[in-house]
Amino acid sequence: MFGAMPSDVRTINLQNLPDVIHIMNESSRGMSFEWNLDLFSFLAFLRYWDFSYEHSLIGYVEGEPAALIINCIDPAAHEAYTVYWGALPKFRTQRISFLLFNESCKKLRDDGYFLLHGSSVPDRPVRRYRFIQASPQLSVVDMNADAPVLPDPDPTIEVRPIDVNDLANFSIAPGESFHWCQRLPFLRNIAPYQDLLGAFRENVLQAYAVSLPRARDTTISDLRSASDDPSPGYELLRWLLTHSYRPPFTALYVFEQSYAHRVLTAAGCSPTRQFATLSRDLRAA
Repeated sequence: MFGAMPSDVRTINLQNLPDVIHIMNESSRGMSFEWNLDLFSFLAFLRYWDFSYEHSLIGYVEGEPAALIINCIDPAAHEAYTVYWGALPKFRTQRISFLLFNESCKKLRDDGYFLLHGSSVPDRPVRRYRFIQASPQLSVVDMNADAPVLPDPDPTIEVRPIDVNDLANFSIAPGESFHWCQRLPFLRNIAPYQDLLGAFRENVLQAYAVSLPRARDTTISDLRSASDDPSPGYELLRWLLTHSYRPPFTALYVFEQSYAHRVLTAAGCSPTRQFATLSRDLRAA
């Protein structure tokens, strides 16, 4: 027995946002990703992630908010991504969150979505996600250095700001992968919150980096290249260090053995957190 289904399942809307914030704060208490949201910070969270109200659910038990799942969608790709999923501690033994997750998958599938992506959290072994039929895909790390150590400048590389639409026809090196937060639709949505830098050789875009200028330290959420040449990557890091450096230096969503991983490792960055990308085939559910 998986326990009782929430007696009332609703899509997230403006009226139940206080309940959503309450569940996020209380269900994450003591975890590595602990939230302490108020209405203002939650609305900023909402704008950044652009989550789908229609595909994000909150479950109530006898009128009490119990569990929620927040999803983003990519209609063109027919794929979705779970931003947050959790239940209040008093309801966890009833498997409410498991049943709400399955209800979310059914709704996505019925609306024509094929894949649901997510990320594991350090607090849980990756194998524990098998019970929701979410298969681990690739290993991802966050990386950090007090100050990256770079080789001598490459005078053939020019770094300058670019527009997100400049990436529409950019060809990345073979074998590279994208986290949900590195996809072009996501980058378009967060354009007001990011700086996008391009490294050019003879006016041809060689590599780019996504910087988060409002972070407390120098932070990039993506670094990738059209080839294996590390020089454009080094010059992007150098630009950040000379124009907006606030120690330490942090890189997010770095796939192991990727171009970014090789460049950052050579620059002296070390992993600080490791997790896995997850995927559930909704058509097989």
